[in-house]
Amino acid sequence: MRFMDVNWVRRLNKLRGGTGPALVLAVSTCLGSCGAGQETSVKALEVTEIVAYWSVEGKRGDNTYIQPVVRFRVRNGGETETDYIQTMAVFRREGSREVAWGTAYEYSISGEPVASGGVSKVITLRSDSTFFSKDEPKQMLENEEWEQVFVEIFLRVGASTWTPVTELEIPRRLGAPGVERFLEPAEDEPDEEKPSSDDKE
Repeated sequence: MRFMDVNWVRRLNKLRGGTGPALVLAVSTCLGSCGAGQETSVKALEVTEIVAYWSVEGKRGDNTYIQPVVRFRVRNGGETETDYIQTMAVFRREGSREVAWGTAYEYSISGEPVASGGVSKVITLRSDSTFFSKDEPKQMLENEEWEQVFVEIFLRVGASTWTPVTELEIPRRLGAPGVERFLEPAEDEPDEEKPSSDDKE
């Protein structure tokens, strides 16, 4: 059994003149200068309720595609409300931790500012790179040739610089925690005990 990732396809497209996350990151870096206020605001942010897992992207032909996902909220630990918060997740494989394997962005997580001490809505970031195989998703995760994937989360406010806030390993789990109860058949509930004839007056 062997899996493959589709990142090499994207690299070929870039060589042919396509664009990709690297270009977006370069532009973001060029626009990264900002006032001290935004830099202070981003330092006061933290991520909470972090959950990482794998999801099934879909099936094309005989191959099933799975992608890593990270889900969290952003908490504002500053003394003032903060808006224009942006999030980025960079996914890396264990064999090449210095190279980004996949990325995901959310450019504005709130229509309203996040109040001091408040938290954002749930943010879900899915990698733009996937593994694919002819095996079923569960078999892919159990494959002895599996290469572990890690994710690093970055935040910024407005045009501030991207600030790394945490890094974690994507567990070999299909779906978010708790999803199992929706996939497994419900246990039959015991029938209610009917009163016997002796109980009737």
